[in-house]
Amino acid sequence: MKHASRLFSLLVLTAAFVGLTGVACDQSAPDRVWERGFFMPMSENIQSYSMPSGVSIDSCYGNDDEIPESYMPLYLVVSNANSGDTKVTFPAGLVFSPNIADYQYMMILKDFSFTATGGGTSSAIVPTYGCNEEELDAPDDESFYSIAGREWDKETQELLDIVAPKALNTDDAVELAQEALSEITDGDGLTDSTKTKLNALP
Repeated sequence: MKHASRLFSLLVLTAAFVGLTGVACDQSAPDRVWERGFFMPMSENIQSYSMPSGVSIDSCYGNDDEIPESYMPLYLVVSNANSGDTKVTFPAGLVFSPNIADYQYMMILKDFSFTATGGGTSSAIVPTYGCNEEELDAPDDESFYSIAGREWDKETQELLDIVAPKALNTDDAVELAQEALSEITDGDGLTDSTKTKLNALP
């Protein structure tokens, strides 16, 4: 009887392991469906993102100045209807869509967090990178943006995984990260040379 019980438990554990493994495999990023040089959020490659309850975006547009983490940041103003402060985290890969087609789509390459002041408005400068750098205009104070969702494709995910532990806060690092994203969206894909340089970043 004990032997049968052990055998049953083993079968259950094996089935559970296979099930979990299958889920993990299903969670791997899909191939991109957008064409190089014409990046845009596509339903097959975009994951939804929602602001925390009570927090809403009043405006989002190009920032006038560079910041150490980005050459092309966006300036964000949010309202928080909650009585207390609320932490907002934008995940790596989050894409911002322009309301005018002449401007680039913008993407966050590392998780970014800020605090939305309770019962009022607050602002943040978001370190974004351009997805159509060769063809479209950089964001400015006339380019308004909205959140499209999180980009999820194999090539972009590879880049996000590489830069996740890196400090993208120097000119060389920011320039290299932008070059890497441009290779994916505008070029022929992330090159081995760029991967090597990215991995060498502190």
